Amino acid sequence: MAPRRWLIAIGISLAAVAATADADPALDQLEHALPAGWSLLATGSELVIRHDRPCYVTGGHAGARIAGAEASAGAAGGGPLVTIELRYRLEPRWTAQQVTAARAANDQIDGELRTLASRYRIDAIRTSQGRRMPASADEQARLDAYEAGRARLVARRVQLPRCTLGEASVFDGADTYAQLGLQVDPAEVMTQAHRIVELVTQHCR
Repeated sequence: MAPRRWLIAIGISLAAVAATADADPALDQLEHALPAGWSLLATGSELVIRHDRPCYVTGGHAGARIAGAEASAGAAGGGPLVTIELRYRLEPRWTAQQVTAARAANDQIDGELRTLASRYRIDAIRTSQGRRMPASADEQARLDAYEAGRARLVARRVQLPRCTLGEASVFDGADTYAQLGLQVDPAEVMTQAHRIVELVTQHCR
């Protein structure tokens, strides 16, 4: 049987790998709290919580990711097979100084964003259903310039850790929850996946 958790490292002995994988009690506690049929897989840079058996996709919104899905015809589920998983990025535990510096950098960027919006008078452009609707070539040019500048500023923002789990800082993102919009068979797997999101929140400080 494959181990519940593995750590991939180049040039490290198997004994060292096993010792590292078992070194953090916080990961063990989270793993033991998972529903039956789920595994916790940790590397130095990623935490993956994965259902042990593929599920059949029966529906879902267009934004949901079907990673590694395999076409399946004539099977009980009738749809593609997919392994449901939640993927988190890991970094060594951030210090208080790192968090303070990141927040200060983001505050500065927020100020630059406000200045940018004022420069191009973005609030003067009509909004409909959450979208800017320029009424002239001048407004369109201002909006284009603003959006280009905003994209550059947003790209400089520092992502803060979602929380701390043992000796690691945990980061989530769109890829973490990309499959949660799917409908699958068996349906309880998706119910469990949403519950695991709550478990991570409970175990992560």
